[in-house]
Amino acid sequence: MNALQPPAPDRAASARSRASNASPRAIYRRLRAGEPTPEDLAGEPAPQPETTAPGGIEALFAALTALRDEDERGGAPGDEGVDPARVLLGYAPTALLDGCWLAAAVRVRHAGGALGAACLDAYYLECGEGDPARHHGALYGAALAAAGLPLPDLANPGFERAVRLADADFALAIPGLRVAQLGDAGLPEALGHHAAATVLGPPAVVRRAASRARCDGLYFAEHAEGSEAARRARDLARRCLEAHASGGAPDLSRVWRGARSLWAARRAWIASLGPAAAPSAWEAMLALVEAKAHHAFGFHGRVRIDGQALDDALDPARLDARRTLLRLARSPWIVPGRPDESPLVTRSVQFGGPMFGVFTEAEVDVMRAWIRALAEAPEPPAPLHTTRGAEEPEGSPHIGHEGASIDADRRGSSPRGRMRAGLPLPELYHRLLCARGPGDVDRGAGELARAHVEGTLREVHSEVSPARLAADGRWPWSAAGLSRWVDARLREQTFGDARDGAQPTDDAGIAREITRDEAVWLLTQLAPAAVIDGAWLQGATAPGAFHTPVAPLLLRIYRDELGAGVPAQHHGNVLRRALAEQGVTLPPCDARAFVERPDLLPQAFSMPVLWLAFAQGSTELLPELLGLNLAIEMAGIGRGYAMAAALLRRHRIDPYFFDLHNTIDNAASGHTAWSIEAITRLMDACAARGDAPAIERAALRIWRGYAAYARASRPLVRAIAVRLGPRLGWRWLRRQLLGATGR
Repeated sequence: MNALQPPAPDRAASARSRASNASPRAIYRRLRAGEPTPEDLAGEPAPQPETTAPGGIEALFAALTALRDEDERGGAPGDEGVDPARVLLGYAPTALLDGCWLAAAVRVRHAGGALGAACLDAYYLECGEGDPARHHGALYGAALAAAGLPLPDLANPGFERAVRLADADFALAIPGLRVAQLGDAGLPEALGHHAAATVLGPPAVVRRAASRARCDGLYFAEHAEGSEAARRARDLARRCLEAHASGGAPDLSRVWRGARSLWAARRAWIASLGPAAAPSAWEAMLALVEAKAHHAFGFHGRVRIDGQALDDALDPARLDARRTLLRLARSPWIVPGRPDESPLVTRSVQFGGPMFGVFTEAEVDVMRAWIRALAEAPEPPAPLHTTRGAEEPEGSPHIGHEGASIDADRRGSSPRGRMRAGLPLPELYHRLLCARGPGDVDRGAGELARAHVEGTLREVHSEVSPARLAADGRWPWSAAGLSRWVDARLREQTFGDARDGAQPTDDAGIAREITRDEAVWLLTQLAPAAVIDGAWLQGATAPGAFHTPVAPLLLRIYRDELGAGVPAQHHGNVLRRALAEQGVTLPPCDARAFVERPDLLPQAFSMPVLWLAFAQGSTELLPELLGLNLAIEMAGIGRGYAMAAALLRRHRIDPYFFDLHNTIDNAASGHTAWSIEAITRLMDACAARGDAPAIERAALRIWRGYAAYARASRPLVRAIAVRLGPRLGWRWLRRQLLGATGR
């Protein structure tokens, strides 16, 4: 068989997928949102068994280059006569999620090794290296906008409902999303998928369509053969495979399977392109609303339909074209079946009307045809897909929204709360760390995570109120006020605070009183958190997360915590080396042996469990996550970490773990500064909507997340006091520990 021939479909898998009644649109939405999906997916091609893998990494790259050459020569079905807009729009569900297939490979449990570091660098490049405008998905969105082909935002549920996108367009993106959801089980396939994506670049049919539509831009320039960006991407893809090979015998057959799956999906998608059947009147009108809504938003505040301002319905962040048209069809502007008596076309779009010149004659004809069709078809036909499942009520929160607030009173007696209370912290740590992520087929991990976060936020709820925040200089919200408060707090952490009458902490006191063995034991208690440093932010790597204004900043912090692509700089590895020099060798963080170590206090898992729990739901808990992140970064600055470093130096133990945080967490240009900027971006987005209550709610949620850090710190501080207090004296120890933690 010709190795370049598209594989035949797996009929058994297709039958099972049909039985599941899941369309590619629905599967795409569920995978992107991190929801569990069926094991066998519609539209996920698999290579023929007789297609053998190349004999090594270089041979694999050579084979992929041959595939690219064939694509370039037009060996696939031709694109003559295909509407460039159809092609460019059709590639959007895939291009907007560039790099998503590496989401599982960059999770914190893998980050300490060479493979995790290589994958993190590769993913970071796909995401624009911290610049949201240069994320490959954002670049493709800019290319569509330049061609006059806007789509609803990826975070908008209307994206999957867009009538200008076909089922085959969503099926093309499924293999990449699928390998990300499979986690460790799909890692070889993910590496193969990434190698294929970097070598093949965008399909030739897409590049030709872009040229014909005159929308060549940075997206296509960065993917052009021979460009510096394309060379870097290939070098990183090769580095990933070499790191995979260095870990033992690499399964190149599975790597090749991942690469071939992408190639086969492309062949199937290209075959689906072509002159489409003329759209129905409903389909054409829905497409017209989707194309015009973002231009119309802001000009219809006084126009009301069913008691709602039309501007609310046209808001690009919440656009539901189907629902809007259903309401319009029942409004006084429409007389179903009689366009010549419908004010929408007899007055509104005519000279003297409020929308004169907005629509072309062809677009007005679309309106007329739709109004005529209403007499026989008052609702759109069934094939127009909706992404809201039967169990999801209208108004449920979606990815990219401000987030769902935690109703502590309503959920206080839920089964999730009992789950939180009944599972030991080390066991919860292991469960959450080893979960695939938000899309884990085992729903238990997600339920445990949510219950743990809700319980913690309930505990701090009474500590955070406008009155208490105002007394502390944190209310009302302002960006300048936040910066002033952080600066004041950091000065207190560094120099002490004479206002509260506290005696200055003796930096050398704890170092003199703690023995060497106790110092090693104390350092060991930091291991559960240190080896997964950054875990609270791994939700920023989820597919589609780049569209939020704060995601690039969070990704920059996450990458830094994980060593910025250099395993020796990984914060967990820094601590591991310091402990190894003292004879303490730690197993991998995701090994059962790690959480069963007798020298680790159960309370040492309190903080990292909170991190992992937040990571499972970081989209809906974004304000709280930003507050937690600020508290974590601020805690690394000042006297607390300086005292810990002094203790280790006295006993000739490497103190660099603490010195490192005291520098990179700085508030001038380090993690604390980025944390402040992230909060400011979120609050600016709230302010742009002009919703004062929403601003207050977001500010309260941020400060509850901030307070959750102190709450999670206390169990370990108390446990250490119980261990060392009888010998050192309770009052002295309390003063020293509070100084050392910055609390």
